[in-house]
Amino acid sequence: MGSDDRNAQLNEVVAKAYAAIANPEGFVPLLSEMVEADAKLAGFEEATELHFENAFAIFDKMYPLQDTDYSGLTTRREQAVECDLELDANLTVVSCNQRLFPSGSVRIGNGIPEWLLDPVSEKRDRTRLRALVAGKLENPRLFLRLFTSPEDENGRWFRAWPIASEDAAGIALHAVRLRWTDKVGDIFREALGLTKTELALTGHLVRGDSLREFAEQRGRAVGTARNQLKALQRKLAINSQADLLLLYAGFVHSLDTPGDEDAPESYQCGNIFTQADGSTIAWEEFGDPDGQPVLYCHPLEGLFLSSGAQAAARRAKLRIIAPWRPFHGASTGKAHGRGSPREFARRIPAFLDHLGIERVVGMAAQAGMPWLAGLAASCPDRLIAAVGVGAFLPLIGSSDYEFLSKRQRIHFRISRSAPTFAKVHMRAMLASMGTGEFYRFVEDFYEGCPRELRAFQAPETVRGMRRAAAYMLQSGTKGPIDTMLNWSAEWSPLLKDAAVPIELLQGEDDANISPQFARLTAQRFGLPEPRIIADAGSFLLFDQPEPVMEFIAGKFARS
Repeated sequence: MGSDDRNAQLNEVVAKAYAAIANPEGFVPLLSEMVEADAKLAGFEEATELHFENAFAIFDKMYPLQDTDYSGLTTRREQAVECDLELDANLTVVSCNQRLFPSGSVRIGNGIPEWLLDPVSEKRDRTRLRALVAGKLENPRLFLRLFTSPEDENGRWFRAWPIASEDAAGIALHAVRLRWTDKVGDIFREALGLTKTELALTGHLVRGDSLREFAEQRGRAVGTARNQLKALQRKLAINSQADLLLLYAGFVHSLDTPGDEDAPESYQCGNIFTQADGSTIAWEEFGDPDGQPVLYCHPLEGLFLSSGAQAAARRAKLRIIAPWRPFHGASTGKAHGRGSPREFARRIPAFLDHLGIERVVGMAAQAGMPWLAGLAASCPDRLIAAVGVGAFLPLIGSSDYEFLSKRQRIHFRISRSAPTFAKVHMRAMLASMGTGEFYRFVEDFYEGCPRELRAFQAPETVRGMRRAAAYMLQSGTKGPIDTMLNWSAEWSPLLKDAAVPIELLQGEDDANISPQFARLTAQRFGLPEPRIIADAGSFLLFDQPEPVMEFIAGKFARS
C-alpha cells in the first residue's frame, strides 16, 4: 500500500471518530472498523494517538460526567420505564425484582405461577393481560392485585402497561409504592422528631420493602424490627404499618417540593478511611455485620450486590467488605494502569487494621480479578484464601482469543493494540450512560450471550449501576479506564507472583471465560481445579449466589 493510500485511510478513520462524538453510540459500529484498520495499516496507534487523545478531551467538554443525571441509564432497547415484573406476550417471566419476589419464587423463563394472580379474579386478569399486550384494551393501563410469594396473604397492587421492542411485545408491571427521597425524609424526621433508626425503618417501608428485609439488613431479629415498628406507631399515635404509609403520603402531599419527582440519581458513600499520607479508601458493607470478613474486588459496573447475593451472604454469616477501587468516588489512587493492582494492594493492610481485621477471604468478580491477584501477590499474609467468582482471566497468546465470543475478541484486541482508541471508546460508553443509548454498548459486548444480557438487563442490576455511576464517576473517568486497561492487558505476572493460590468458581454457561479456559488457566499457573457451577453464566453472584457464599464460608471453617 502506497503512503498516499495509507494516509487517506487513516484520515477517513480519524474523521469517522470525530464525527461520532456528536452521537456517542456511533462508536459501537466504529469499533470493528478500527480493528480492521489496525490490522491493515502499519503504525496505526502512533499515527492516530494524538487525534484520539483530542477526541477524548472533546468528550470531556461535551459530556461532563459530574453534571450527568444517571437516572435514565438503561441496558435494554426501548426500556422506557423500570419495572418490577416483565412478562412476554405468552405471560412468561422476562425479568423480576428479586427483592419484591424473594427466594426465586418467580423464575425467569417460566410462566407466571398460579399463586401470583388474585384467585378471585384470576381468569379475568389473565384475559385482560393478554388483551393488553395485544393492544385490544381501550385503556392501555391496568391495576391488578398480585401476590409476591405463596406465603403472601395480603398481596399488593401493581400497575400494568404494554411495552414493545423491535421484535417482541410484552407487559411491564410496577408495584404501586410511594416515592422516598432523602430530602423529604429529613423534613419528615425533623417535623415528627424521629430517630435515625425510625427514619430508616419508615423509608424502608415506604419503598415497599418488608420488615423482615429491614431486620436482615441490620443483622437483627425480625422480632426486634417488629418492636421498633410498634414503638414508632405509639410515638406517632397510629395503629398500623398502613397508617404509617398514609401519614407519610399525607405529609408529602402537604409539602411544596417541586421537581422532587424528577430528582437525578445520586449516591454518597458514608465509609471513608484516610491513611497517614492523606490517601483515602471508600467502602461499602453487605451481609452479616458480625460475620466472617470477606474482601470483595468489584467488577467494572460497580460493587452493589443483588438482594439475592446479600441474603446468601447473611445466611452464610459473611460480612462482605467492598472497597471502591482507586479513582472510583472518594477512593484515591497513585498508580494508573498496570501498576494499579499492586499499589492498591499495598494499602489494604492499613485499611484492614483500621477495621480491626487480621485476615480475610478475598473474592473477585469479573474485572476485579487483577486486584485480587495483586492482593495475593503483595500481602498474602492477610488472606485466608482467594476466590475468583466468574472472574476474567489473562489472555497470554493469540490462541487464547479463540475462547472468547466474537465481539469480546474485538474488544480485547483493540484494547491491546490501540489503547488510545480503546480509551475513547470507553469514554463514549460513559457518555452514553447519560444520553439513554448505553444499551447499544451492552448489546454489542454481549452479542450472542443471552444469559449475560439477561442478567445485565435485570431491573435490580440497572438500579445498582445507576447508583454506582452516580458515585464513582464523580471523580472522573480514571476509574473505569483503569479497570479496562488492566483486565484487557496481559496481567499474568500477577498470577505468577501470587503466594496464595486463587481458586476459581465458573458458571457452566459463562460466555466471558468458559470452563475450558478456566481449566487451562489453572493448569498454567498451578491453581486448584476450577469448580464449575451449574445453571450459571458469567454473572455468577447474580445467577447462583448460594453456592458461591457457601463455598467461601467453607474457607473459614478449614482455616
